[in-house]
Amino acid sequence: MDIYLMRSGTGLPSDVDQARPLSPVARGQALMAAKVFVRLGVALEAVVCARSLRAAQTAEIMAQALGFPEKSILAEAAFSGTGQVDAAVAFLADLAPARSILCCGHAPLLEHLASTLISGGPAARIHFEPGGVGHFEVPELPTRAAVLHWLFAPAQLRLLAMP
Repeated sequence: MDIYLMRSGTGLPSDVDQARPLSPVARGQALMAAKVFVRLGVALEAVVCARSLRAAQTAEIMAQALGFPEKSILAEAAFSGTGQVDAAVAFLADLAPARSILCCGHAPLLEHLASTLISGGPAARIHFEPGGVGHFEVPELPTRAAVLHWLFAPAQLRLLAMP
């Protein structure tokens, strides 16, 4: 199973918009990530996002670019910044037989989830910048044997998205 973890970008300040949608910069970062996914030939079978506007907007941008039906995006509380890793892992396990899953959410949950996929707990310290994305190959869930294929920060995505 290929699991792609993507941290949503920064939102507008709450004094500008209480809902904190993606900032223009964050929207551009998501578009760059989508372009890189297209170049890499990523095909998604499931898209999951935290129950926040920014995570949903990030998931929608990625889904649109990859031809994934937006109405099939699953909003799940376990992927919020303060969600429980065990609940997120269980949710992902329930998505089997999907073999390629994008999860859009927030720190620190995504960082803890990445560590759990690799080491079975908090031993691995992995940092996702806002707008960053990582690719993990997971033999089965739960696991402690995931392979981290790549982890891109927005600056790296910008370079990879260039013509």
